[in-house]
Amino acid sequence: MLLLTGGRVRTLDATGTVATALAVDGDRITAVGSDAAILALDGERVDLAGRTVIPGLIDAHNHLLMTGLGLAQLQLFDCRSIAEIVDRVAERCRELPPGAWVLGRGWDESLLDERRHPTRHDLDPVSPDHPVVLERVWNKLTCNSRALARAGITRETPNPAGTLYAGSFERDADGHPTGLFRDRAKDLIRRVVPEPDEAALVAAIDGGCRAYNRLGLTSVCEPGLYPHEIRAYQQAEREGRLSVRVDLMMAAWGWGGAAEEAGLRDRLSAVGLQTGFGGAMLRLGGVKLLPDGGIGDRTARVYEPYLEGGNGTWVIDPAELPGIVRFCHDLGFAIDTHTCGDEAQQVTVEAYAAAQSTNPRPWLRHRVHHAYFPTARALDLMATHRIGAVVSNPFLTSLAESFVTSLGEERARRAMPMRTYLDRGIPLAGSSDSPVADHNPWVGIHAACARRTEHGRELDQTECLTVEEALRSYTNGGAWMIGRDDDLGSLEVCKRADLVVLEEDPLAVPIDDLRHVVPDRVMGGGRWVA
Repeated sequence: MLLLTGGRVRTLDATGTVATALAVDGDRITAVGSDAAILALDGERVDLAGRTVIPGLIDAHNHLLMTGLGLAQLQLFDCRSIAEIVDRVAERCRELPPGAWVLGRGWDESLLDERRHPTRHDLDPVSPDHPVVLERVWNKLTCNSRALARAGITRETPNPAGTLYAGSFERDADGHPTGLFRDRAKDLIRRVVPEPDEAALVAAIDGGCRAYNRLGLTSVCEPGLYPHEIRAYQQAEREGRLSVRVDLMMAAWGWGGAAEEAGLRDRLSAVGLQTGFGGAMLRLGGVKLLPDGGIGDRTARVYEPYLEGGNGTWVIDPAELPGIVRFCHDLGFAIDTHTCGDEAQQVTVEAYAAAQSTNPRPWLRHRVHHAYFPTARALDLMATHRIGAVVSNPFLTSLAESFVTSLGEERARRAMPMRTYLDRGIPLAGSSDSPVADHNPWVGIHAACARRTEHGRELDQTECLTVEEALRSYTNGGAWMIGRDDDLGSLEVCKRADLVVLEEDPLAVPIDDLRHVVPDRVMGGGRWVA
């Protein structure tokens, strides 16, 4: 038994109990209280020396596997000019042998000095011998001429066919591709990029877990997985390389197009398992749906048009969405649905409410993620039916300038109304949607409290959370959203011993210091993982 004493233990239980010590036996918390009470137990003492302990942090919508793969790629999130992007590509080309792929992620044209997308004309001079593919933060990629050649894409190549979210690639005045691909047209390039094998996927999970543990993350919900990726998670657990608890959400409608989705009902029906199946480290979470796009690229489905016109795109036919939701609900799968536009959010919430009203299954914690712009009707239904909002906190910092460009400042400043959700009694959880944004939970906690963009623009300050509320969204809120609030999310007797030791009390530091928090130690399941 471990006896952690001499600290400030913020349990984040229902009443906000603050203790000075706790005891851990195996993977469970066995006592919480005063130093004297805990030291009366038989065990190995760990002196906290005045440090603060909080529950292990939970990211309720996080692509850990993709993030792990991306850690070995070029990181472009902090680039503020195309010149910076080009310099990083040039450096990577010098490091790799000719012909090797150069992959990167994270550029956002709204944060670049040039206020435009990088193209093959920018990349080609520094990468004549390497195919280069650089993913935007969301829903676009850019590549060089060598990658276009590998994919066989020329002036004569048509845009993908289809009516819903087929995508396109940009052409110059002469009709030649510039290297910029949108929506599903990205697959024209992605299909020729070498796929990692299972060993590489397991290594990425391992690396992602270690990076997450160092920041205090002990659980995530991983959305949109395919069977081979789920198998990689199982192998990682088998090899003892999984140190983050993972709820696995299977990729469903909105991901692969009509051909891939044709057999989805049969495949999901054949799973034979329901949400919650699994063990302490790896569980079946349910399914993810993707019915619309994003605000920054004007593909999220909105009622009021964008500044440049148009109402965005449906990835899933809205007439089919209620039936899809009911099908998954009846199979016993919790549903996590991507909704960036207000119309997409309302249609999804209406479908959830109808499913729960007709066939009540309150243990299925259906939720919407991103949840930027809820309508009054959506708020009413979410409050009535306990439909959760999984917000993408860091987007307020890293992506909200693109919201302003797309919607105008007045509409954009209302994005992700966390205070409104809490005031209406709607379950709220924080998330990063990494690798779309920084996986560091402290960046997300800061964003929820500050609501300022990368350029210092203040968003609606009446929607700011307190630090405790933000912490709860990454602990209690995340645990509730994945149906594990009886096991995780607070430091209470009989719950899992997932905890974070911090030098300073996060409730006592200036808000802008939150983004720089680095845990001293992190425990997952009763063992030190960082």
